[in-house]
Amino acid sequence: MRKVALIHGWGGSYAATWQADGWDAALRAAGFEPVGLDTAGHGPQGGSHDPADYADLAGDLAARLPADLFGAIGFSLGTKLLLELEARRPGANGRLVLGGIGDNLFAPEQAGPALVAALRGAAQAPLSPQVAALVDYAQRSASDPACLAAVLERPANPVLTEARLAQVRTPVLIFNSRDDAVAQPDARLRAALPGAAHQLIAGTGHVGLTSDTRFRDAALAFLSRG
Repeated sequence: MRKVALIHGWGGSYAATWQADGWDAALRAAGFEPVGLDTAGHGPQGGSHDPADYADLAGDLAARLPADLFGAIGFSLGTKLLLELEARRPGANGRLVLGGIGDNLFAPEQAGPALVAALRGAAQAPLSPQVAALVDYAQRSASDPACLAAVLERPANPVLTEARLAQVRTPVLIFNSRDDAVAQPDARLRAALPGAAHQLIAGTGHVGLTSDTRFRDAALAFLSRG
């Protein structure tokens, strides 16, 4: 079967994101072989508490991906890592489905300091809805909060620009929700990837995107056209 990697967002895991939301079963039913893994510092297996050890998240991911991927599906941070790998080795990971990513790709992770404080029990005020949703998302993955905080405090990576995205050669689908406060707007990203297909839905927030069957259906349709 054609292999498709599933790369979760910050705070998630393969089990808590893709398996819990039915993606692996749907991929198998469509004739694909899902490749699931947890990015560095994520999942119940834990990891380093030193931010320096997360200085190249994409490189760590690349070392664990099979060489014969037909495609890959990313959510949020996972999409950033897939685009970084595409910029390094165009076409190496096949067709790319990018969900929950927009112009925030080009900016520092704005919720980072508030998330770190919440993970360390040092939040001084009620959490914003966005931060509270991300903390809840992280708790569902059974990840070590200290690991997740270290990932947020890592040396900036990946760092993507329009010039680097010009290296993208593979077919791409960008799938977002207009109600995603993290990934909207996405006009700059779409301009940087003029050949990408784009689909925008309504009614779903950031962390709810992978559980929206419209995202899954669009991803499967896009992969099946390959």
